[in-house]
Amino acid sequence: MRFRLTTILVASLLIGCQGNKSPQDKEVAQKHWSEARTAVLYSLSQDQYKAHDFDTCKETLAQAMKISPDGAPLHTLLAKVNIEQGQLELAEKELELARKFGPKDPEPYYLSGVVYQRWQKPVTALEFYKLAGERAPAELTYVLAQSEMLVALNRTPEALALLESRIAYFENSGAIRDAAGQLLMQSGRYAEAIDMFRQATILSEDSDPVRERLAMACFQNKQYRDCAEALTHLLDKDSYSKRADLFALRGECQINLDDAHGARRSFETATELNPLSARYWQNLGRACLETADYKRAEYALHRSAGIDGSIGETYLLIGYVRLKQGNLQDAITAFRKASMMDQTDSVSLCMVGYTYEKMGRSDQAKACYARAIKLHPGDDMARQLMAEIDK
Repeated sequence: MRFRLTTILVASLLIGCQGNKSPQDKEVAQKHWSEARTAVLYSLSQDQYKAHDFDTCKETLAQAMKISPDGAPLHTLLAKVNIEQGQLELAEKELELARKFGPKDPEPYYLSGVVYQRWQKPVTALEFYKLAGERAPAELTYVLAQSEMLVALNRTPEALALLESRIAYFENSGAIRDAAGQLLMQSGRYAEAIDMFRQATILSEDSDPVRERLAMACFQNKQYRDCAEALTHLLDKDSYSKRADLFALRGECQINLDDAHGARRSFETATELNPLSARYWQNLGRACLETADYKRAEYALHRSAGIDGSIGETYLLIGYVRLKQGNLQDAITAFRKASMMDQTDSVSLCMVGYTYEKMGRSDQAKACYARAIKLHPGDDMARQLMAEIDK
């Protein structure tokens, strides 16, 4: 406000002194007044834009454009208002004028990229983002926008190469490392992604989303302990305490770390938060089976089958429970059902054969093992069981 009052007072003094000036001086004074008035109106319109008072902002900009029709920042701001209101064609017309009157300003090029991206024209959007980046190499937003468009065009290696080439330049940016980490994940380069995400967690202001991606990368790279530790850090926070998927993922890590009791607690929480997930109930049943709580395992697995009866692995686990309970006939029924659901699975066939063997029906057991070997000639489990029965 102090700046506005100062510019108005200075402009008033300039106009007030025109009586003692030559025509040339009057022209200069009038130009200064126009510039001062335009600056005041532009500043006012910026405040209105930030307050989302878009209609008033447009009126103020119209007044400013009457004074300075070639003011590039005025056209840029009007374009931003039009973008906010979904008037993309009007926005692009204003951006064309902004580039005409201010060709060195990167923002109109960037905003045209935004417009063309919304129009689902990624090739044109990419070109505008590149032009913006050439005019402002130190603006990370323009680099990330280019990378996003390259990914949209199925040019992920180029996008990753672009980010990696600029990481040293943006040495204090967690955002570029986070973006690079996500592309490394998509490329299956999990160890490198982990390194990027670790750096990003240190440099990012809001590191929790990055830490979540770090956990995912660790899981994919079979670094289960690191994944579980990262997830525990997140799940202790209120904002993550209702994430059933992350509790389930931690349970997966704990199973792989032979911590069946910890896994059971994690899966129990996951089923409490999302009781309609067949997978979570199945995993809880698996953890209970590992802790020899067969009654709880049976309950969890039947809950899973009740929600989604098309998952063969659920019936395979039910068969294991029945075996542990000594109920061989029901075990065969469950294993057969699992085999019918996935006729390429040799494990369920082997388990049918194993149960037959336990029942003293060796010929039927051999037939199952032979079918499993035919399905997968390199199946060590089937060959070993067949060898044992032939002794």
